[in-house]
Amino acid sequence: MQSIFRTAKNPRCCSLLILLGVDTHYKVHITPERAFVKVLNKASYLNCDPLRKFFEEQTKNGQKNFVIDFHSCSSVDSTFLGILVGVALQIRQGEDQGSLVLLNLRGRNLETVCNLGIHQIANVCQDELSSDRQLEDIRAGSRGDATDAETIYHAHKALMNLNEKNMKVFSDVVSYLEQKKEP
Repeated sequence: MQSIFRTAKNPRCCSLLILLGVDTHYKVHITPERAFVKVLNKASYLNCDPLRKFFEEQTKNGQKNFVIDFHSCSSVDSTFLGILVGVALQIRQGEDQGSLVLLNLRGRNLETVCNLGIHQIANVCQDELSSDRQLEDIRAGSRGDATDAETIYHAHKALMNLNEKNMKVFSDVVSYLEQKKEP
């Protein structure tokens, strides 16, 4: 999957990142202090690879603070949540620890985040973004590829390693994916 990243400057000196492609599932706005992500509709292994790449690029560039808005998110899966866990653990390393804030979690999404223990490494907050006019689309590549097996494996491994309960829940998935990786 080939992605095209374009960076532009707005009048407030905040950089905006747009991942161009077909389907939009995430909108982003980047400032020097933090990156905002709005999740649209369902967040799953079918559409979270562009977001994973976004997080990789941002953390590589030194971003350590992320705000994820779930107001328009109808459901999440374990691959998506595992990617968030991986980011949360990565930005907490070192002296200059970052933060992952999860906004507008409610219903089943909030229940899932709490059941998996993600609320222990991320800040769960009910505040809303005042405006999403500055958010730009982050989209899948033109072929609309689903997340690859390697990303799914690492996402579930991150969830599994988060706590003992998750170890039991996700160990079979991780074992299965490890077997698939072997030649």
